Amino acid sequence: MLIDIHCHVNLYLNLQEILEDAKKTGIEKIISVGMSKVSLERIIEITNDFEMIYPALGIHPEEVKMNKNIENQLDYVIEFIQKNSDKICAIGEIGLDHHFIKEKELYPIQDKIFKSMLLLAQKLKLPINLHTKGAEKEVFELLPSYDISNINIHWYSGPEKYLKLGIERGYHFSITPAISYSPMVKKVAEKVDKEYLLLESDGPVRYSGQIGV
Repeated sequence: MLIDIHCHVNLYLNLQEILEDAKKTGIEKIISVGMSKVSLERIIEITNDFEMIYPALGIHPEEVKMNKNIENQLDYVIEFIQKNSDKICAIGEIGLDHHFIKEKELYPIQDKIFKSMLLLAQKLKLPINLHTKGAEKEVFELLPSYDISNINIHWYSGPEKYLKLGIERGYHFSITPAISYSPMVKKVAEKVDKEYLLLESDGPVRYSGQIGV
C-alpha cells in the first residue's frame, strides 16, 4: 500500500481527477495537512466526502506572514482541532520557518503557535508533521520538551547534523519528488532506514515545473 503522507488537497481545483490519478499509481491513502483556519475547515469537509483522504490539522509557520490575524485565531483553531480530534490522524503541518520568513519580529508569534500545537499533540496523543525550513536548530531543541512519540520531518533539507540527530531520536522523514534533483533529499533517502522513510507529494507544490501529486 502506498500512502502520500503530506498533501494539500484543499488547494486542488480538480480534486476528483487528482484522486483518480493517484489511485492509478497505487496510492490508497492521502494525508491532507492543514495550514490555516480556513484550510482546516475545508479539509474536514473534504474528508467527509472522500474515503481515501485522512485529515491532519495544524497551523503552518508561514501563516504568521500570510494572515495577520492568526494569533487572534489561535484559540479557535485549538478548539476546532479538539472538537475534531476523533477524525484526525496527526497535527500538522506545524513548525518554524526562518528561511522564507525573514521578518524576525514574527518569530515570537511563530514560536507561540508552534508550542501550542506541540502541547495539543501531546494532549491528544497524536503524531506531528513538521516543517523546519531554516529553523532546524530551534525545532530540534524544542522537541525533547514534549511527550510526542511519533514525529515526521517533512521535506528535510537542513544541516546534516540535524538529520543525524533525527535519525538517532527515531524520527521519521518524508521525501518528495524533489529527490530527482535535490542532493539533500537524496541524502535523506540514503541515510534514513527504510523503516523510518515515508513518501509525500506536498502537492500541489511544483517540482521543476511538474505539480506534485
